[in-house]
Amino acid sequence: MGQAKKVSSALSKLFVYGALKYGQPSNSILASSGNGFAKFWCKATTTQKLPLVIATRYNIPFLLNKPGVGYYVTGEIYEVDDRMLNSLDNLEDCEEIYTREMHDMNIGVGEGTVPCWVYLLQKYPENLLSLRYLSSYENSTSHPYIMRHRRTHKHPAQDDLTYEAQN
Repeated sequence: MGQAKKVSSALSKLFVYGALKYGQPSNSILASSGNGFAKFWCKATTTQKLPLVIATRYNIPFLLNKPGVGYYVTGEIYEVDDRMLNSLDNLEDCEEIYTREMHDMNIGVGEGTVPCWVYLLQKYPENLLSLRYLSSYENSTSHPYIMRHRRTHKHPAQDDLTYEAQN
């Protein structure tokens, strides 16, 4: 074969479970070609139970890295390029709040699993585990998601996620 390089070889799979899903407040980030390439691939579910909660004064959906707690979480897989992943890393405060990790996602009975990037909350206050666990996120009037550009700099989201070290 020739030296032609397939564009798809540069794409990664990304599992989204919150405000980035189709029809949710931040999906426009994935839809904007200025951020990079993203294309819906399929619906999927986590292969392990994880707690999905809505937290902070901005009602942000967080997937806590606490396997075995909560529900199997449903979301969507997108094919994305490195530019989109970099854009999302910046938007998702990857250094300060989330970590992006590779996890297997279940794509359906008989279909098996596929490795995907997913944004998880590694460090969090224990009281987040006392919040109501969700199996699927939908923005609602009872817990309206506050878009990033509408949040105040005086109260960054990570302020609501600080916790006291246990002695």
